[in-house]
Amino acid sequence: MIKRLMLLACFFPGFSMASPPADVGRLRYDERRLPLVDVQIDNRLHTLMLDTGSAEGIHLYQHDLERLVAQPSLKAVRLAPRRLRDLSGGENQVPAWRISRLFIGYIPFNDVEVVSFKPWGLSLGNELPVSEVMGLGLFRDRKVLMDFENDRLQMLTHLPSDIAIWASYPFEQTDEGLSVTAFVGNKPLRLIVDTGASHSLLFAAGLPAGLLFSGCRSIEPEAENLDCRVTRFTLTDRRGRHHNDLAIVTEGPTSEALGFDGLLGMGFMRGHRVIVDMPERMLYISR
Repeated sequence: MIKRLMLLACFFPGFSMASPPADVGRLRYDERRLPLVDVQIDNRLHTLMLDTGSAEGIHLYQHDLERLVAQPSLKAVRLAPRRLRDLSGGENQVPAWRISRLFIGYIPFNDVEVVSFKPWGLSLGNELPVSEVMGLGLFRDRKVLMDFENDRLQMLTHLPSDIAIWASYPFEQTDEGLSVTAFVGNKPLRLIVDTGASHSLLFAAGLPAGLLFSGCRSIEPEAENLDCRVTRFTLTDRRGRHHNDLAIVTEGPTSEALGFDGLLGMGFMRGHRVIVDMPERMLYISR
C-alpha cells in the first residue's frame, strides 16, 4: 500500500505532502501604485490596501466596523482606543476591537485587531489614501508571500524550494513595525518595511553630513525636481550582496521622536516576490 501511494504521488504532480499556499486574493494597484486586494469579510466585499507599515490587523470604515462587531458569532471584544501617528505629524485616536477568529476569504485568522479607518500619511500631493487597510497585525506568526511580480497575496506553510537564492534581510519587530538595517555611506539607518509607501523615505536629521542629492524627478518622473530631494541608500543581504536604491529625503519628524530613520517602501519591492517570515524574523526578496 505504501508503494502504491508513492506511485500515485509520482503520477499525479498536483499531489504534495506539503500544504499548498493559501490564496488571500489577487493584488492590483491604485494610482500611487500601492497594492490593493479585494477580499470577502463576513460575506461582504472589501477593498483593502496592503500596508505593512500598520501594526493593526484591519482598518475598516466606521459603518463597516460597527456592522462587523455586531455579529454575535464573532464574539468581538472592545479594546481601549488606539492612538495612531503618521509621518506628517498627524495623530488620530480610533476605536478598536479584537475578534478571536475571523475569516478573510476562506482563510481563518486568529485574534484580529480591527480599528476604525481614518486617512493618514505623508504625500507629495494633497491626496491621502482612502481605501480600507490590511495591516501587519493580521500576519502575526505567519509566513506571507506578497507577490508583486505575479500579483498574488498568499499565506505559506513553508518557504519556496529556491529560497536560498533570494535576497534575505533579518528584521527586528518593534513597536513601529519591521525594522531592517540600511546604510547611507557608512552610517547605519533603521528602516520600517512599508508597502503603504510609494517610495522609500529617509529623515534628513539622521543622514551623514556632506551628502549629495538629486532632484525629485529621479524617483518620480511626474514630479518637479524641486518638489523633493533624493539620495541613494544600500541594503546588504545575509550573503553580502549589496542592493542600491533611491529614497526621498524629508525634513519631517526626527528619528529620535519616531524611533526609526525612514521607510523601506514599494520602490524597493515593486515587481518582486516578497516574503515576510514572521516566526523567523526574515524578509526575503526575489532578485
